[in-house]
Amino acid sequence: MVTCRISLHGDLPELTGGRRHSLRRLPGPTSAKDALEALGIPHGEVGRIEVDGALATLATLIGDGAGVDAWPTEPFPLAQPRFLCDLHLGKLTRLLRFCGFDTAWNPTWREPTLARLAVRNQRTLLSRHRALLKRSAVSGALLIRADQAAHQLAEVLRRYQLTDRISRPGRCTVCNGPLQATPKADVPVPIPPRTAAWLDDYWLCADCGQLFWEGTHVERLRERIQQAIERARPDDS
Repeated sequence: MVTCRISLHGDLPELTGGRRHSLRRLPGPTSAKDALEALGIPHGEVGRIEVDGALATLATLIGDGAGVDAWPTEPFPLAQPRFLCDLHLGKLTRLLRFCGFDTAWNPTWREPTLARLAVRNQRTLLSRHRALLKRSAVSGALLIRADQAAHQLAEVLRRYQLTDRISRPGRCTVCNGPLQATPKADVPVPIPPRTAAWLDDYWLCADCGQLFWEGTHVERLRERIQQAIERARPDDS
């Protein structure tokens, strides 16, 4: 039997009751990864680790009487932002696509499929399920904690430093396909008469053919995006 003390720092997920420290009894020498995940901390959320004050890794074995300190992953830029959302993040998916980020989502995909697709398609997995993010095959991932989609978007923008990489017209919010600017005269589907009377700029999804234009709903979405950007900025900015 091995007894160790684990302390969580920064914004790592809290333990039950808001605790930041835990005295753990383990059946034997255990890796830092397994010890932390037993507390509900997915390995992708962990950045620096120290064991008895010395720099360690997730693979470091924890012995009897050891003190383990863990800090969260620091924000870092993604060279190619490509996301995969779990079934509970449909609203976040829409916002990410609106911002121009390639985001796959299907409400029928369950945990084994999500883990497999994340690895095979090299997508960063976004999920509210800690158990999914504990899977050893999953490396690039973010545990989404907020309930509201705009706050969830802020978490993604902050972790991956994406506030300056939002682009318009974005991607199709229905299927994730690229949007193509299309002259009004060439739009192949009916345009609502009231919209056609005052608007000349339209976009068609190259994959599903969905038609988009910038109406009042887009202004509301932009307000939510701006709120997310402000929340994502570092506190000292």
